[in-house]
Amino acid sequence: MSSITEMDVDDMDFPLPTAPSPSFGVPIGQTGGMQIVNDASRFKRWVCLYPLYFDSSLSVGQGRKIPKSLAVPSPHARQISEAVKQCGLNVCLEPAKTHPRDFFRPGRVRVQLFMDGVVPVRSDIATRKQLLQRVAALLPSINVPRDKEPSLEDLIAQGALPSLPGMVPGMMDESIDEPVPQPSASTTKPKKATKPKKKGRAKTIV
Repeated sequence: MSSITEMDVDDMDFPLPTAPSPSFGVPIGQTGGMQIVNDASRFKRWVCLYPLYFDSSLSVGQGRKIPKSLAVPSPHARQISEAVKQCGLNVCLEPAKTHPRDFFRPGRVRVQLFMDGVVPVRSDIATRKQLLQRVAALLPSINVPRDKEPSLEDLIAQGALPSLPGMVPGMMDESIDEPVPQPSASTTKPKKATKPKKKGRAKTIV
């Protein structure tokens, strides 16, 4: 039997530069609350979903993975995790993870699409493409609070972006005083002092 698992670079566990945070796993059938899980290693082989996959403002080249007719404006990770729950699949929400193309929108959702990496959990959602389409169809009807998006300083503090030499915390919020323009020096040369002309001897007219 051939493996049903679809290979995708976004499913691989890259060491993305994010701050450490717990993951939240939600078992099948649980309708309220989330269970905090400190060890997320058991979710490593689950399929990854990022908000930019469903964003109608992005092109396919920018990371969107579904038809624009199914995409929604400004999706976020908690919204996606709720849609996965409604599909009846196990979900793991990782609030601090970010996609390399989408640093300013935190959140990654892992979904248990297969049992033992081969057998689909649900026969009607047997591929990653079917999962994306099913989740996208549910997103417009889901209204959950959005997590606070990090500022540029937060990303630098987490190591997600390199800091520039001389950049200190709070620098982005401080106003920079503009230098007061100094009067420019005169470019005209000073006039030389004129020497008095010597008077010649008076000529006698005979």
